[in-house]
Amino acid sequence: MAGKFLAFRDAAELLKSGGVMILGTDTLPGFHCRADLSDPVARILDIKGREPDKSLLVLAGSVTQAFQVAGSLDDRQTGFCQRCWPGPFSLVLPSGGDLSPLVIARDRTVAIRVPALESLRSLILEVGFPLVSTSVNRSGDTPLANLETARSAFGDAVDGCLGPMEPPEDSPASGQPRPSALIDLTVWPFVQLRPGPLNPPGVEPGTLDGDTRGI
Repeated sequence: MAGKFLAFRDAAELLKSGGVMILGTDTLPGFHCRADLSDPVARILDIKGREPDKSLLVLAGSVTQAFQVAGSLDDRQTGFCQRCWPGPFSLVLPSGGDLSPLVIARDRTVAIRVPALESLRSLILEVGFPLVSTSVNRSGDTPLANLETARSAFGDAVDGCLGPMEPPEDSPASGQPRPSALIDLTVWPFVQLRPGPLNPPGVEPGTLDGDTRGI
């Protein structure tokens, strides 16, 4: 049955073999697949009705794995990533590794996040490669914030779901879920493109403006 809830190892095997799933995260639920396989990435774009010229967020299971799909980083970029992750910060970085071309922006950048949710990080590491993660909605519509609502709306379009994957009690996502912050680290000082549940490390609340562009 499409959209059924799967056990952890079944979900990992499905993703490893090129499946598409709806997963709960520490921010919003999302469509997920391996970020190095173009066929499932194209399938997600089709489900969302999204143009292929927009980049997609990549979730890594660890900081080390995130750096494996990023390009060359300087000390400031590396240090900022290490302060942000794991956490609700999607960081725009030079792309590298074996990512699908459909994941990479025209300027050869990629947005990467290491989620705060330990069970999700474990799943990604079990799959063996970072995952595409994009909100559950048709392009231009409001993202669905509830995993069961996302499953009800799009379960027939995916191969399975995993959840509930509850956020840590001290996570800001344990209240009303919000998208992650989106921060461009290809320039310095960095530019926050979209605010998230937490302020970037070392930045005082209310000192940054963000717009609604994003992943």
